[in-house]
Amino acid sequence: MVAKPLFTPESLRELIALGEGQFLELKGTWSYDYDTPRALGRDTVRATVAEYVAAFANADGGTLVIGVDDDGTATGHGRTGEELENLIAVPDRRLRSPLSCDHQVLELDGERVLVIEVGRAPRAVMVDGNGFPYRTGDRTIRESEERINALKQAYLDTGFEQRLADATPDDVDPSLLPSAASDPAWMARRGLVLPRQGTPGVSNAAVLLAGHPPATRWHPSLSVRIFRVDGVEVQRGASRNVTQVERLDLPIAELIPAAHEVLRGQIRRSEKLHDLFFREIPEYPEFAWQEAIVNAVAHRDYTDNGRGVEVWLYEDRMEILSPGAPIPPITIDALREGVGAHASRNPLMARVLVELGLMREEGEGIPRMFDEMQRSFLHSPELAVTPDDRFRVVLHNTPIFESADETWRHLVERLTSNDGHRRVLLAHPEGFTNEQYREVNQVDRDEAYRQIQDMVNAGIVLAADRSGRGAQYRLSPDLLETRSWLQQRLPDVRRYLAEHGKLTNANYRRIFGVTRYVAVAELRRLVEEGVLELRGERRGSHYVPGPQIDAG
Repeated sequence: MVAKPLFTPESLRELIALGEGQFLELKGTWSYDYDTPRALGRDTVRATVAEYVAAFANADGGTLVIGVDDDGTATGHGRTGEELENLIAVPDRRLRSPLSCDHQVLELDGERVLVIEVGRAPRAVMVDGNGFPYRTGDRTIRESEERINALKQAYLDTGFEQRLADATPDDVDPSLLPSAASDPAWMARRGLVLPRQGTPGVSNAAVLLAGHPPATRWHPSLSVRIFRVDGVEVQRGASRNVTQVERLDLPIAELIPAAHEVLRGQIRRSEKLHDLFFREIPEYPEFAWQEAIVNAVAHRDYTDNGRGVEVWLYEDRMEILSPGAPIPPITIDALREGVGAHASRNPLMARVLVELGLMREEGEGIPRMFDEMQRSFLHSPELAVTPDDRFRVVLHNTPIFESADETWRHLVERLTSNDGHRRVLLAHPEGFTNEQYREVNQVDRDEAYRQIQDMVNAGIVLAADRSGRGAQYRLSPDLLETRSWLQQRLPDVRRYLAEHGKLTNANYRRIFGVTRYVAVAELRRLVEEGVLELRGERRGSHYVPGPQIDAG
């Protein structure tokens, strides 16, 4: 192996800043085993390096950075002379089949770090005497040799991105790929340019990502089409209610940001209660719809020349459609449940999109999409494969509850930080069953029971009135009393603060017709609830919206 300049300190920092994932592993200084305070043996270190290199090679390639902690702090690789040379030689000496990996030693923040670039191997690679590791997300798992080879063969048989395009390197716009502009060898290391006699070959991945326009020269359906539907269903004929908002035909490095920009202008904002005051909130969490677009473009089947990515904006939902079902071992059920599994139809493009900051690491995006929808008290995304073999993601903009009393929502958000608890309390403000908890939060019976018991222990709900199916968990009497009292007080307090900005004891007495003593007690209670904050002293004392409100 020959050391090659893979990174500058600045470009390596940019890569590290993306965090560990499918294509990046960070390892700090291997000086001590902190579990058994003794120096780590040299063989243990080499075996660990072999593990990561083989895992990357068996999946989609990646970068191993030795001498940088998980938080991005440079600690140094801690090896010199022959010991460092032996570490660099691990891919060649400790794997079957041996690998030739590019490497670089460079200084980062005053520390010497070792970078090993691992390509995607054509066949399964074994760690000598320790099986076949496989990279999935930021984890390493064990797979069989047969399974890994089957995945690699399927990619070779059907992978559109790795085929040669009718193009030369001059047909690729390096300004869309910053690493290519600064490092002539980068495109070859990423599989975008392929060595051959004469003019280097250019893969479909390269021109799909950054080919000079027109984009349809490289693929007739390299596009995102955005439609607006006036209603909740498409009407035909004289009642047609569909408008094409935009058709974007661009290379992928430009297509994804452009689609995000157009959709950002199309997603409506409405006034929703946040703490005490109404504020403008988008109808879908930004991360959720952006992730759906990225996945649709990055993972679609580009052997389908007739269909591109489509986005349909209905009154009650957004639907994103892309050609091709997920490829094995990815299944719809695994995606819904967040089960760790990895297989990419377009790994060359996925890795570049991650490095460009346009795509989350594999395995991270869809679970977070579910989390973001749930945090916004919206229905979980619907994932399905359509009869015409398209992957469909549906995001609903209707809350899981038909209408939550404003005061109850304020109280729930103050009551618990657990999103599952909040969702069920808003969906079922009088009480709920285990089955209703499962339906709202998409968890199994045992997990629902565990989370409900946490609510019982916290005094939010009472223990079930009976055992078995249909058993009810009802709100605690204290919580019912607090809700009733806040429902009487909060609307008038909210209106007064919205008009005047502050509230005094005298104002409070006039609003509710109570004595000074009662006003003092109730104002103190509103402070404890986070509704108000006391300012000033004695005659100058007054109340303003509490810190929770200001932070919103």
